[in-house]
Amino acid sequence: MQCSMSSLSPSPDDDRLSNLHVALKQTILDLMPIRDAARTCTLSKAWRETWTMRPCLVLNKLFYLQVISNKNEEAEQLSAFSSALDKIFAVQTGPIVETEIYIPPKLEIHHIHHWVQHLTEKDVEVFRLDNSENDACLLPSVFFDFAKLKVLELDKWILSPPPESRCFSNIVSVDLLRVSISAPVSFGSQLQDLELRVCNGIEHLVFANINNLKTLIIGMSSKIDWRWLENAKNLERFGIVLTHADFIQSKSVNFIKLLSNCTRINLLLLHDFLLEILGPDPFTLKTHATRMVNLKTLDLRVLSFNLLRISNFLCLIRNLPNLENLIVTLDFKVTRSNSVDSAIERHLEALDWEDVVLDKLQIVQILGVIGVRSELQFLKILLTSSPSLQEISVFCSTAISNPNEKLRIKQEFLQLLKKIPARTTFLA
Repeated sequence: MQCSMSSLSPSPDDDRLSNLHVALKQTILDLMPIRDAARTCTLSKAWRETWTMRPCLVLNKLFYLQVISNKNEEAEQLSAFSSALDKIFAVQTGPIVETEIYIPPKLEIHHIHHWVQHLTEKDVEVFRLDNSENDACLLPSVFFDFAKLKVLELDKWILSPPPESRCFSNIVSVDLLRVSISAPVSFGSQLQDLELRVCNGIEHLVFANINNLKTLIIGMSSKIDWRWLENAKNLERFGIVLTHADFIQSKSVNFIKLLSNCTRINLLLLHDFLLEILGPDPFTLKTHATRMVNLKTLDLRVLSFNLLRISNFLCLIRNLPNLENLIVTLDFKVTRSNSVDSAIERHLEALDWEDVVLDKLQIVQILGVIGVRSELQFLKILLTSSPSLQEISVFCSTAISNPNEKLRIKQEFLQLLKKIPARTTFLA
């Protein structure tokens, strides 16, 4: 029996790659680096159509390095990168829900303006713009026309919206790193999570509905407006690291009173500058700390050799009724004299903690250990007051490089910890 030529030809049904469900093809593309995903358009018309409807574009530094891998001259590299982005944006026919763009050094600003203009018409919901390797530059005014934007992450930009700008009406999460704000900016009434790290001009932020805020992290960003904390009644996660200038200007602030107004806070991140303005006296500290019934995690990024700060810190944790997780980064400097260490140790030994029971405390992490006696006494206070402790981790300071010194520190701490039933980890 002879077979005809037509019977040997593949039928459309045999093209299994092209006949995959659109959702499955999109999932495959999402798992591929964007350059490889672009190449799938040569497989068939069906794959070409899927590629042009890709909702997520990750054009980060890794993508940049891939594009310029065979280019030696700087001008050639920048041209290849900008051309690649121009082509990718040009073929996208559907909405681009999520976009991340890395801006290489010395890229001309008109490219950025062009891409931002294009993306404002693409219903972008998540936008990350990384300018970390350049001087901060001004974002174009059209940037504030992202009508459907929900998540925004910026690194090293200048925000200055024009007076007629609509700003943002649907944004939920904002993360600003090394951003300067030079004119009033509002992120709308839907904003829930705000992080400001090493930012300038944050006094220009305008809150349309600060009661909607769930997360507020402020790190080394100048000119803090403490009224934010007075009005953000529904905060659940709050972190603050003051600049020295803000610390000097904030010495009259009753910080613990502001915190106790936010009764829903369950995570608190502090720098020890804040411990000096925590409260005017132990009674005030106790009165307001006991109201923070939802606080489960306390992360103290720095605790230095300072009697007032150490005292206020211990007063705080002994009066938090439901504290479960405690993270403390010590800054007991290696260069500190024995006399200073002895003074701190005597103060800790003299504390009356016999009636203190941290019965909810389950996990403790101590970082930055250098092996001075006051550290051991500090840890002893915590351990003897925490009957429910399940896990304790101790991390040696990176300033300790001598292996014998590390071994000594480890042995001293393990000797203290061996009577504790909690799981112990010591990382030198």
